[in-house]
Amino acid sequence: MVFTDAAKTPLEMPKGEYSLLGFHGEIVDEQNKSVPLSTVYDHHWIAKDGIHKNPWCPVEYVFGIGAESRNTPTNFPAGYGYRVSDAAWWGGNIHLLHTDHLAGSNAEIAAKECNECYYAAGKGPECTPEKNGTFQCCGDNCFDGSCFCPTAPSAPTTQTNYYLQYTVMYTREMITPIYIGVWTAPGCQTFYDVFRNDEEPEHLASTGNTRVEADFELVFAVGHQHTGALNISLFINDERVCTSYPKYGAEDGVAGNEKNHLVEMTNCINKDIGGSVKVHNGDILRLDSWYYVGSNDSRLGPGLGGTHLNVMGYMYMAMATDNSDGLPESIILSRYPQLRTGVQLLQPDVVTFL
Repeated sequence: MVFTDAAKTPLEMPKGEYSLLGFHGEIVDEQNKSVPLSTVYDHHWIAKDGIHKNPWCPVEYVFGIGAESRNTPTNFPAGYGYRVSDAAWWGGNIHLLHTDHLAGSNAEIAAKECNECYYAAGKGPECTPEKNGTFQCCGDNCFDGSCFCPTAPSAPTTQTNYYLQYTVMYTREMITPIYIGVWTAPGCQTFYDVFRNDEEPEHLASTGNTRVEADFELVFAVGHQHTGALNISLFINDERVCTSYPKYGAEDGVAGNEKNHLVEMTNCINKDIGGSVKVHNGDILRLDSWYYVGSNDSRLGPGLGGTHLNVMGYMYMAMATDNSDGLPESIILSRYPQLRTGVQLLQPDVVTFL
């Protein structure tokens, strides 16, 4: 397992003041070749600038993504960008799990349990049976690389280097500034678990009705979920305004199309494609994250459906405002009880951007 400290993992970025237009990253090997998720699972990588404050939840990053990284670049609509000042410093929290040559009779199930942070010996002193499914069983803060998923006796012992390869799009021209926010379900949690249920196989985790205290325009939004996900939707005043859908891979060991893995998330909102969404002071917002928890998931191999630990329901959003003072540090005025059950399965419709 690799888990880097952002404060000690500098990311090379342009110098001076500029606006970021987009960011695209993926994990590569020493020959700059894309590494399949079946070899190294990209749990997440995030880029921090030391300044950004998330107005939605205590999740701090400017750019961040996981297994879908290779097929889901962040490209803001034309004319919009995230402003970067001279005071910014950039660091990366990169979280990778080596899932090749794992112990166990079924390699796919062993990889699932590694990726989903199941308890196992060797994952570090913080990983105890009580921490099953938490970041502590995924090498969280294990900066020295001593934590690992159980490996087979035949596993090679040679060291291999992997890298975050990233492309930055930016401009020094004056454009409309955006504010980055990340909203998570349920209730601003970083992660949660979903458990097998064949009677009600569509599982809902929701950040219940939340009133906002600012006017802004949503110009870009995309969801982030883990394997087993069905979709994640944003609602305003009980009206569904957009849905981000996952795509699953279909080939063994092919980077970008890895079988049994979530490999892409569609945009929920993109002003360049389907227009933006206006949000007004006093509007009530809701975020619904759906997972499939039936035993037989046709998108995954045998034994890989049902329970999924350490899943996420994130909505990454870029907001613009006419207010010369920008957005407040927190745009949430009040939160209401969280809804966590449901059986409705949303199907793709005209708000899906492919």
